[in-house]
Order: sequence, then structure tokens, then C-alpha cells
Amino acid sequence: MNELLKIETLDVNKLSELQGMREKQLQIVKDNPFVEITDNKSFDEAKKARTTLVTARTEIQNQDKLIASKIQEFRKSVSAVSEELISITRPHEEKQQQEVKRWEKVKEDEKLEKLRLEEERKNTIKNSITCIIDEATAKINKCSFETIDSLKVDFEENLYKTELSQFEEFEIDFCEKIMQVKESFSSKIKTLEESEAQRLEKIRLAEEAKKLEEEKAKMEAERKAEVERLQKIKDEQDAALNAQREAFERERLKQEQELKAKEEESRKAREAEEENLRKEREAIEAEKSRLAKIEADKKAKEEEERIAKEEAERQAKEKAEAEAMAKAEAERLEALKPEKQKAVEYIQSMNYSNLEPKITDELLRVEFEKSLERISDAISDAISTIKNFK
Repeated sequence: MNELLKIETLDVNKLSELQGMREKQLQIVKDNPFVEITDNKSFDEAKKARTTLVTARTEIQNQDKLIASKIQEFRKSVSAVSEELISITRPHEEKQQQEVKRWEKVKEDEKLEKLRLEEERKNTIKNSITCIIDEATAKINKCSFETIDSLKVDFEENLYKTELSQFEEFEIDFCEKIMQVKESFSSKIKTLEESEAQRLEKIRLAEEAKKLEEEKAKMEAERKAEVERLQKIKDEQDAALNAQREAFERERLKQEQELKAKEEESRKAREAEEENLRKEREAIEAEKSRLAKIEADKKAKEEEERIAKEEAERQAKEKAEAEAMAKAEAERLEALKPEKQKAVEYIQSMNYSNLEPKITDELLRVEFEKSLERISDAISDAISTIKNFK
């Protein structure tokens, strides 16, 4: 049975192309010791030693390139066999990969549908809460002083007894909105009651003013009757009237002063009542302004919360997109590896494998060797560039 070849057992020192090279190099070093240049003669000897050493080095390099070309041919053969072996399982791998991707898509679709149903459930609950609160708010806005009690009963029997379990995790939100409805209803009741009190106060003041006018008219009628009576007495008893005239005049003036005093008192009372009404109206307007400011502040806060929420969602979306891009970039770099490897192997195959020409001119040989080194460096740089390509 043939013994299998193992790559790790290959010994470089047993290559025929390198046999005797070590001893030859050592002998060249021994035969060409370092020459310190002090004159033209030592300069010629130094140049000769250098040429011999360069020739020894390039000979080893030529052997290395020859060996490399043979290894490259072997590598191509290994690659062909590897590709043939890979082709056995690759179709099955691709088929299995397609099945894995199909199932992953099924699971992803199930996940998206579950998320959609969950979002639909939440929106249904939120819409239900909004409808209930909007209906209650509309009833409060339409409420009058006469319908306060009936609306209280309506809320107590219906709105405030709403089954909370139907709102699931939004139960607290509903309770908070109910508290807002209660506060709004209380504020509405207070406003209506104050308005009704003002209306009744106006009626009372109007009735008092009417009574004052009636009393004034009555007193005026009585005064006129008294004047007529006195005038009749004057006509009948002219002599007695002259004696009583001063007393009657004093009495008349006194009554007029009392009447004016009562009228002045009534006027001041009316002005005081009107001032009180004015102050109450100003208080009501101030309360309305305060409530309007509270409502405006509430809306501003809700707008800030909405903007903050949209900003958080935008940042989360950008983060997800960045992660997706990073993942895609990693997958792209992973996919590039086989092609990069092929490119590297192709560039490596460009190393010249032919035997170097024999050049007798020393300077031309040196320049030729420098050119070979530059080509080798360029190939190395190209390989490094391909490996580091992203």
C-alpha cells in the first residue's frame, strides 16, 4: 500500500536544489574576507569581493525563485483538487442555506404579524378611551346650570362605573383621564353656579331698585296730595295760611331733604352693588384666564413629550440602521475574502520563474539585481494592498 504524503513532513533541507549551498556560501565568505579600503589596490580588491558575494547571494535567490515556481505549480494542483472536493457538498450547502433562509423569513413574518396585531390591539384600546373621554367632555361643554344634577347622575351611574379591565395595561391612563374629566366638570359646575348667583343678584338688585322707585313715586304722590290739601286750605283760609306758611315751608324743606337723602343713599347703594358686580366679573375673567393658561401649559407639555418621543424613536431608528449597515459591511468583507485570496494568489503567480540571464558586466548585473528587488517589493506591496482592501 502506497504511503500517503503529509505536507508537515516535508523537509526543506532535503531539496535537491539547495544541496551543498550552505557549505558553498560558507566557503565564499571564508575566501572573501572584509577588505578595508585604503588605496586603489584595496578598492579593486573590495569591489572584487563584493561582486563574488553578490553572485553568491543571487545564485541562492535564483534557486529560491525556481523552488517557488515549482511550489506554485503544486499549489495550483492542490487548489484544483480542493475545488473539485468542494463542488461535492456546495450544491447541498446552497440548497440547505436556501431552506434556512426560507424558514427565517417565515419566522420573521410571524414576528411582524404578531407586532402588527399587538399594535392594533393597543390602538383599539386607546381609541376607545378617547371616544369615552371626548363624549364626556362634550357633555360637560353642553352642560347648563339646570342640567348639572342630571349630568352628575349620568357620570356616577355610567362614566365613573366604566369597567377598567377592558383597558388592560392602559387602565392607569384611563383613570388619569377620568380625574381630568372630574376636575373639568367641577370647574364647569363652579362657573355655572357663579353665573347663576350673579343672575339672581341682578334680579334682586332690579327688584330693590323697583321698590325704591315705587316708594319715591308714592312719596311724590303723597307730597302732591299734601300740597293740594294745603293749597285748598290756603284758598279757604287765607288768613290762617299766612300764619302757618313758615311752618309748612320748613316741613316741606325737611321732607325734600329727607327724600334727597334717601335718593342719595339709594344711589350709593346701587353704585356699591355695581362695583361688587364689576369686581365679581373681573374675578371670573381672571379665573378664566388662569384656566386657559393651565390648558395652554398642558398642551405645551404634551407637545414637548410628543417631540421627545419622536426624537427617541428617530434615534432608535438611526441606531438600528447603523447596526444594519455595520452588519452588512461585515458580511461584505467576509464575502470579499475568497476574491481577495484569488487576487493575492494571482499576483504571487506573477513572480518571475525563469532562470536569470547570465550578465557578465558587473554594474549592469548590480542594476539588474536592484530592478529585481524593486519588482519583488512592488509585488509584496500589491499583495499587502489586496489583503488590507476594505
